[in-house]
Amino acid sequence: MSVNDVGGRRRFEDSEYTLHIYPGSIAEGTIYCPITARKTSTAAEVIDSLINKLQLEKTKCYVLAEVKEFGGEEWILNPTDCPVQRMMLWPRMALENRISGEDYRFLLREKNLDGSIHYGSLQSWLRVTEERRRMVERGFLPQPQQKDYDDLCSLPDLNEKTLLENLRNRFKQEKIYTYVGSILIVINPFKFLPIYNPKYVKMYDNHQLGKLEPHIYAVADVAYHAMLQRRKNQCIVISGESGSGKTQSTNFLIHHLTALSQKGFASGVEQIILGAGPVLEAFGNAKTAHNNNSSRFGKFIQVNYQETGTVRGAYVEKYLLEKSRLVYQEHNERNYHVFYYLLAGASEEERSAFHLKQPEEYHYLNQMTKKPLRESWDDYCNDSEPDCFSVEGEDLKHDFERLQLAMEMVGFLPKTRRQIFSLLSAILHLGNIRYKKKTYRDDSIDICNPEILPIVSDLLEVKEEMLFEALVTRKTVTVGEKLILPYKLAEEQQSRRDLVWEIKINIAVALMANMSFILNPVCPQWEELPVCSLTVDT
Repeated sequence: MSVNDVGGRRRFEDSEYTLHIYPGSIAEGTIYCPITARKTSTAAEVIDSLINKLQLEKTKCYVLAEVKEFGGEEWILNPTDCPVQRMMLWPRMALENRISGEDYRFLLREKNLDGSIHYGSLQSWLRVTEERRRMVERGFLPQPQQKDYDDLCSLPDLNEKTLLENLRNRFKQEKIYTYVGSILIVINPFKFLPIYNPKYVKMYDNHQLGKLEPHIYAVADVAYHAMLQRRKNQCIVISGESGSGKTQSTNFLIHHLTALSQKGFASGVEQIILGAGPVLEAFGNAKTAHNNNSSRFGKFIQVNYQETGTVRGAYVEKYLLEKSRLVYQEHNERNYHVFYYLLAGASEEERSAFHLKQPEEYHYLNQMTKKPLRESWDDYCNDSEPDCFSVEGEDLKHDFERLQLAMEMVGFLPKTRRQIFSLLSAILHLGNIRYKKKTYRDDSIDICNPEILPIVSDLLEVKEEMLFEALVTRKTVTVGEKLILPYKLAEEQQSRRDLVWEIKINIAVALMANMSFILNPVCPQWEELPVCSLTVDT
């Protein structure tokens, strides 16, 4: 895919973009067809342009399918969906055609007479797999070197050694999923595996757990059909260490549950959850010593269904947010992504309005890395010496544009976005405030650099006197009396932390309240229908 005006803001409605649509066998001899579209162009309009440009039969029905990073998995767009908006949520490397394979592209698909999507060779693919199994049994093909068990409960000798050896043997064969009864073990392969395409969606649809090769789709399918048959809520818990793939597994589950509900069509709820992902990651993920994109919070996603099995709405809630990372990070770790997005991607107008500086000038960003001050953010890209302000392969300016678009998609108004970014800048400036002990006063403190107070008061939209009082004094409530006591010098860090954490919590509450409202559509005819829910807890 290619985007016109890549270096621009890419948020104007009149900007034009180029979509590369791959028609496949529908138009033989054509690898891809470039179509010019705008941000508000719908999938139906793009298909009309394709029909005219490729001279296709107008009597047939066509749909657009989006292929994302999840192993070539296809998601059919509704006629009113906007392909350009979905494309803008892709990572920078996908927009620059630097990702190999079949990740991130749009396909033109043809509908069958029964309304289903024509995928082609599913049955032949299954037949070849079955024939290969029979040839192995007859001795025409070599047997596997060592037998592995897709369920650890089936091991003849169950101990730590045999368990780990079985997982290792399966992983060498790129079998990353293994059952332990109804529990699914996943080993992160850290590479592309083509096991999430529509073939697998159909394979695991309404199948008993354990009948087919272990897969995360099987877990989602069992939970979905158990919810419909038993009329009881279901819950899927995802747990693991940092970098184990919890966030990616959550994405697989959400996409597969949507496919089961919509029969392959991407619903509005799925689209909003897709847009909410970059927002949650920006405000809740950070670089750690083991993972460049580690989730520093827990996430609870509740998807509500009608009795017919179609999605009614969704609710996302965060918990256990790592507040301490705001004010302190370990060696070779970073603060939350959103601070670096803002500093790198803000326009000159925004930099002036939010009083933004370079990252080295903020105490909350440079505690573990002491380096010379750069004149601009571009100097980080040309510096061969590693630091914790940038990560190899990331484009912070593009990530900021992606965050802006995602916040717009889930319903954040421009005024609300500016207020949130203003609060983020206030947090950084609060970290630069230094304290000293007052002269001739015991244990009382004063601020060494009071020139920061007007900046923070402007960003927080509070009076400077009130801000000063909050930073140097604390309130204590006793029986029938309220006392205002000065902070001691040893307590100055706690005063800032309390204020910073309160700001961060208010931001999180605003984010969750806004997305909860968007993700719960209100429709009068749904109120009287029985509803079940399926939750994903990570």
